[in-house]
Amino acid sequence: MLELVWPGKEKSAALCSTPVERGWDTWFSASFDSSNQAKFESANHRVIAADNLDALKLLRDSGQRYDVIYIDPPYNTGSALTYNDKKPSGGAASSATWLNSIYPRMILARDVLAETGVFFVSIDDNEACHLLTILREIFGQENHLGTIKWRRKRKPSFLDKHMSSSLEYVLVFARNARLCPRLLGMETEESTRPVLNASNKNVERLIPSGMPAHCPDGKYAPGHYKNRSLGFSLLDPLVVFQGVVSEQARIVGQFRIQQELWAETGFITRNFGLRRRVLESERKRRHAEDDGTAWPTNEDAQSELKLVFGSERVFDFPKPVGLLTELLSMVSHDESRQGPQRCLDFYAGSGSFLIAALEQSRADAVPRSVDLIQSRESVRGNSVHQFSDIAEICAYRVTVDSLRRGFSPSFAFVQLAQ
Repeated sequence: MLELVWPGKEKSAALCSTPVERGWDTWFSASFDSSNQAKFESANHRVIAADNLDALKLLRDSGQRYDVIYIDPPYNTGSALTYNDKKPSGGAASSATWLNSIYPRMILARDVLAETGVFFVSIDDNEACHLLTILREIFGQENHLGTIKWRRKRKPSFLDKHMSSSLEYVLVFARNARLCPRLLGMETEESTRPVLNASNKNVERLIPSGMPAHCPDGKYAPGHYKNRSLGFSLLDPLVVFQGVVSEQARIVGQFRIQQELWAETGFITRNFGLRRRVLESERKRRHAEDDGTAWPTNEDAQSELKLVFGSERVFDFPKPVGLLTELLSMVSHDESRQGPQRCLDFYAGSGSFLIAALEQSRADAVPRSVDLIQSRESVRGNSVHQFSDIAEICAYRVTVDSLRRGFSPSFAFVQLAQ
């Protein structure tokens, strides 16, 4: 097994085992709906203001397991963002410090991921190689399902000395790839299918009256008709008038479908061939793909935040709701299991993941329950002076934006007891 080694690795891993003596307490009772322990356990969605290391340990120890986890951790870029994106020092020492912070949290992410669960992690080139290596170490290389390429902006900037950067990545891991359901892509676009198959036996079918016919109107005599490589025999005269079959007729061919489906969906093509419509119930979704370059961008995310906060720029490089709905749509939901699909984002930022879950549930009717964890890290700059920390931005956004979009979810806002 390939292992990444850096100063402080063993000590950082040991942080997963240190106990957390505190429990949950109410938060924002003056500004938002107050919550207590019972509300925390029963709410559909929960916003937790806490260091995610402690919060993850509490969730792990309580037996909480999640079907989908998404995180957008600090990229260690050194940018002066709304939050601190870089630990002190530079070069290799900076990467070591970043790894010591991220490593125990990745271990805990695996601990709280369900056996059939999927873990999505956004990252850029700055630490992508390090993050991929430690995730393969923690989850196992066989559980790395793929890496999605995402275009974060439509037009690249040319501030970099050698090469402009417009792509980021979403690393995708399973707790157990053998148990994880197949990740789903877009719905197949096929609208029609053939009805004959060269390896099938000849059988007799009826062309019912009223079946659509795109061929020219007229009377077609009994005989053998061939369209491309496959043919069929018409046993009775067939009359087509105003685009439909006037009277039923017998036909013999190497049919791959039964009479009932043929009568419901079949039609005659312009070249006097045979095909059928694809029913909505038959439409399938393809395998997921690693190309996310046409998905919504950071510019879309900023526009979404402006609708909530006005003209103020309250958060740097937020993830767009559309990116996150695409990820959520990949994970199929077992309808036989009780309860909603449990989701977690423990670097919640502006709370886009919860809004995405609400939107995706509206689109696919899959019930979802979301936990967000965001530390009370101070914000930077005067443009967000009404919020003292990132957790406040997150709580305000999910409350206001969910109502603006027509949702009325049940929230609990909690923090670790002081």
